[in-house]
Amino acid sequence: MKIMNRMIRLSLLALCGPLLACAAEKRPNIVMIIVDDLGWRDVGSYGSELYQTPAVDALAAEGLSYSNAYASSPLCTPTRASILTGQTVGRLRITTPEGHLTEVKLNPQEREVGEPGYPMTNPETGNRLPLDAITISKLLKESGYATSFMGKWHLGYDPYIPENYGFDHVIGGRAFPGPPPPGFFGPWDPAVTNMPVVEGSPNADDVLGDEAVRFIESKQDEPFFLALWFFNVHAPFQGKPELIEKYAPLAADTQYQKSAIMGAMVETMDQNVAKVRDALARLGLDENTIVIFSSDNGGNMYDRPEGVNPTDNFPLKAGKGNNYEGGSRVPLIVKWPGRVPAGAWTDTIAISYDYFPSLLEVAGIEAPADAVLDGVSLVPSFDGATMERPPITSMFGHTVLATGNIANVWVRDGDWKLLRFFNTGPEQADHYELYDLSVDPGEANNLAAVHPETASALKAWLNQHLEETQTLLPRKNPDYDPDLVQAGFTMQQGGYFAGGADAEKVTMTSNGDTVTLRYTPKEGETGDHLEFNIMTNCAVGATASVGGSYGKPVSITPDLTPRTVRVPLGRASDGERIINLVVDMSQPGRTHLSQVQLVD
Repeated sequence: MKIMNRMIRLSLLALCGPLLACAAEKRPNIVMIIVDDLGWRDVGSYGSELYQTPAVDALAAEGLSYSNAYASSPLCTPTRASILTGQTVGRLRITTPEGHLTEVKLNPQEREVGEPGYPMTNPETGNRLPLDAITISKLLKESGYATSFMGKWHLGYDPYIPENYGFDHVIGGRAFPGPPPPGFFGPWDPAVTNMPVVEGSPNADDVLGDEAVRFIESKQDEPFFLALWFFNVHAPFQGKPELIEKYAPLAADTQYQKSAIMGAMVETMDQNVAKVRDALARLGLDENTIVIFSSDNGGNMYDRPEGVNPTDNFPLKAGKGNNYEGGSRVPLIVKWPGRVPAGAWTDTIAISYDYFPSLLEVAGIEAPADAVLDGVSLVPSFDGATMERPPITSMFGHTVLATGNIANVWVRDGDWKLLRFFNTGPEQADHYELYDLSVDPGEANNLAAVHPETASALKAWLNQHLEETQTLLPRKNPDYDPDLVQAGFTMQQGGYFAGGADAEKVTMTSNGDTVTLRYTPKEGETGDHLEFNIMTNCAVGATASVGGSYGKPVSITPDLTPRTVRVPLGRASDGERIINLVVDMSQPGRTHLSQVQLVD
């Protein structure tokens, strides 16, 4: 029956001709809203304890929410390319956000060597989609949809701009990694940013919201596809002053989400979702419009506006730029009156590269014979039931200082998620972690040794997928030096030194609960405290020992502000014994140490 219905739709479209003047079979309008860096818990309907999102919550009340939705990557550019093409980021070979760089990279390669502190290499990444790429926007345009792109693109400069990937009407849509310069508040140079000429200093997303309404009004008599990809809530952290003032006292009473600036930015986004919802209702287009609302990656937990995380993805682990759940699980709401139930939830597993085949089915378009699609249509889940589907995957084979991501790829199949960390085991073998997300969404209990058959099956799927897609992989780093010394420290466990040998400072990334460093005193150096300057977004405490004697722990504030810390030793060092420093980490991230010395 499903195949027959599709054949009937295609036959009607053919009869309608190039102008698609067939009122009896009017195809649905499509509005795809992608928010930049919006975390899984950053809207009210998904359990935010701080941010107020009445418009998004109304979408959820009128539509279907997904509890197991993912971005294709924990970073923006790869996910955006994946949405447009329906392919995994590994197949695309676009795995980091370099779309703002002027150098065009269409043929990235694996690297043979890496930094001596890393046991793996980091592969190169592409930063542009080929101009002949098959995109969902091209196919919708070819079938008669009016197409518009508004907001953040971050996939290159001219000619690699939305206009050449199937979008006829474009606002913004340039290479910038965040809002158009000079920032969220205008005016902006239209020749550089492709933003409208405006009076005063409006917020960039307020401009997008107004332009989205104008586009909908102008295309109300024909099917349209609007990709509304907001600039919020990405850095730089700039909110409307009156909204920051509103959220400041509210943030003082929350446990996890503490940023008033982020509250202001989320609400500005929501205000512009409201504009689109109101326009669709006012014009009588609501019943024939499917609205998709989601994010390009998890919430940011490595910057520090106001000295705190911009958001917190609890109970998920980590955030944007890290391939644990907090970096890749996102909200996903689908509203389509009469086609999806109102106020419903589904446990169907979904990922960004599913949008392409889903929208093809929604629009009644067959995929071209030469289109390679990694996703599946989510339409069978639109009744709210849990849809069976093949495994999903996310490749992020890059070790990242700021976010504590250690080069990895993961696969999720049902409740099971397997992560393959490249070259981090004994003798630089790969290390695997297996989690049952139905009971452990925070990825705290590695079950790889407990369920070896499940781990083996997922390993086999991953290996086949990586080979079939010719994904670029990290390699075993021949220059890796496990005894690398930075500022007198060697790494014992829990993290990796970034860069090379350094007599003055430590630069380390970590993804464990603790990092243990070993300090070798300089000749003649003695004292009963280890003193150093620290700047960190993850360390919350430190304890030091001489021999087996530990001193009292000291607390550290992870706000990226440099400060001097004096950690007492269990006893005075005579300069001969090795000193261990154990650093307690609240989350994956980066830590810098300098001016290290023993003092009394």
